Amino acid sequence: MKLKELKRVLALSMAFTLAVPANVYAADVQVQTEDNTEMESEPLLLEDTQENTEEPENPVVPEAPQEQPETPEQPEVPETPEQPEVPETPEQPEVPETPETPEALKGETPEQYEQRTGYRLPEGHHYVLDENGFVILLEDGTPEIEADQPEAPKGETPEQYEQRTGYKLPEGHHYVLDENGFVILLENGSPQIAADDISAPSTNEELVANQQIYEVPKLVEDFRFWTVARKYAFAKDNLEIKEEMNTEARSVGTLAKEGVCYILKEEEDGWIYVESGKVRGFVKADAVFTGEEAQKILEKYQKQAKEKAKKEKKTYTGIEGTAPVAQELVPYLENKAFLHLRATVNQTVVEKDYALSTASLLNVREGKGTDSRIVGTLKRGSLVYVIAEKGQNWVYIESGDVRGFVSREYLNVEEAVKAEVEKNGEDAYTTAEIQVDPEENQARYYTLTSVKSGIPGGEVRKSIVEFASQFIGNPYVWGGTSLTDGADCSGFVQSIYKQYGYDLPRVAEDQAQYGTKIPVEDAQPGDLIFYAKDGYIFHVVMYAGDGKTIEAKGTNYGIVSDDVNSGCAVWATKILDDTQTVYGSGDIAEVNATEEMYGDLLGNFKLTYYCACELCCDVETGITATGTPVIEGQTIAVDPNVIPYGTQVIINGHIFTAEDCGGAIKDNRIDIYVNDHEKANALGVNYADVYLLK
Repeated sequence: MKLKELKRVLALSMAFTLAVPANVYAADVQVQTEDNTEMESEPLLLEDTQENTEEPENPVVPEAPQEQPETPEQPEVPETPEQPEVPETPEQPEVPETPETPEALKGETPEQYEQRTGYRLPEGHHYVLDENGFVILLEDGTPEIEADQPEAPKGETPEQYEQRTGYKLPEGHHYVLDENGFVILLENGSPQIAADDISAPSTNEELVANQQIYEVPKLVEDFRFWTVARKYAFAKDNLEIKEEMNTEARSVGTLAKEGVCYILKEEEDGWIYVESGKVRGFVKADAVFTGEEAQKILEKYQKQAKEKAKKEKKTYTGIEGTAPVAQELVPYLENKAFLHLRATVNQTVVEKDYALSTASLLNVREGKGTDSRIVGTLKRGSLVYVIAEKGQNWVYIESGDVRGFVSREYLNVEEAVKAEVEKNGEDAYTTAEIQVDPEENQARYYTLTSVKSGIPGGEVRKSIVEFASQFIGNPYVWGGTSLTDGADCSGFVQSIYKQYGYDLPRVAEDQAQYGTKIPVEDAQPGDLIFYAKDGYIFHVVMYAGDGKTIEAKGTNYGIVSDDVNSGCAVWATKILDDTQTVYGSGDIAEVNATEEMYGDLLGNFKLTYYCACELCCDVETGITATGTPVIEGQTIAVDPNVIPYGTQVIINGHIFTAEDCGGAIKDNRIDIYVNDHEKANALGVNYADVYLLK
């Protein structure tokens, strides 16, 4: 009996222990799923409970502890592990109905959606809204979005396509139309286009493979003259070259029918600036043959010149000597047009013909003869380069920054001199001392030929990138060339390069033919990179270094700094010459700022001048307070509290950069750097209005 009672007690206690959790569990399940309320274990537990209720002898429970070791039969409790059926809870997938939060928020505007989620639309997309103007949400609670560009209509004419998209065909291309005359659209919605010339490349690969680049002659600083590419033109009839862009202006030269001239610059109102022989001036564009007509005449002269060279057993050197050139009517020094543009097609750099002065003091003259003004002096053993009139009694020489004439009898021009100079190095010799400012020396322009090759280094690259960077943020204007009011991609680089003496073609496709072709990966700051699609050039950017560009990107962007698009970049071109002096260096009186560059007036400033000597700077270092080398025509010392370092300003039409400071430079005072102390003293003290460079 005792055993029977003990079993009942145990059954009762187990029922009591299991009944509560089961009920709780059943309640939880009920909340989540209606069909899980009846579990297999539940009826068993309830039966046990009913049996136990017949036994009121609960006090016997104290005896349970004696045989409690049998409790380990509780392993039956592990039947609870049948709870693994709980994995029916994984029907919790329906729990994601918690995003029923969005249900509460189905009626929210795009602004409300962004405020609630912090979500920002990717560029070029918009929210899809319902009829009430509320954001349409997808199943996962994210917004439905689509590209701003609506699906393009399949049947539209070229005119309709242009009107809808604002897209303009690149020069030399046309739309590809279907049988109904509608624009054929590609998968991305862009138009299918083809080159007007059926032989043109149809892919970027073909374009690159067939590309021909015309190399521009090396550009060097040569007494303020630069060499440019030859653009041939030939006179339609006997032609007068004018001093000014005016038919009534003085004639400075004449050119015979089919005589050759070179176009240096295309001016306004149908005038062009030309060079022919020793004559430079203006002619009407319609008075000369250009383009294909000029090419035919050129080929005729080339054939004649080659036959002549072959007959005389000489090397062909061009058409000069075969084609007529202009006859001078006015000496170049009296010709106002001569210095209109600091560019020439004449060769400016020649082989070095060394000579050493033999007199204790040799005068360099402005002209041939002792009655001419002295422009420089040579000490015994000074190095000179003989440039012209080599067989004459008076030879034309260059030594340092002095150019002029000396008596040949006081020069050692023997072959041994070359070997001596090459052995010792040019730096071992003195050069001429200046007596007359080179700008006032009439002999300076006796010939445009020089042995000077400008300032080495990549200063011009740094300069052009900095110059271009200041226009970031300005607008993009299709067809525009203004750096301030707006430009397109090719207009932007054309205007930038123009400031450095390069006349680039107007459109990107033509610009891609100008310069020296190099791989994109070899591009240096200041080089141009061209983008192509479907075999045609559609965009040009200036490389800024470190994978960055400066470019006029598009109407929605303006002029920006961006990353190189390696997917579209097909090649780069090198146009800059690393030996060129930066646009801001040189003569401080040179006007190099155009009207559109003038920004805010900073005020009227007191101007003084200094050089890098110990008298001016306490110590002769040649390094500014900002760590840059001093450069005449560029460096100024300022009060950084008034003009911050790095600021570019315009003074008397010339652009300078705030790079230095000084103890006496306070408030509205500027110290302008020049190369020598005498010049600094001579310039004295001046006052001028100072403007910010835009």
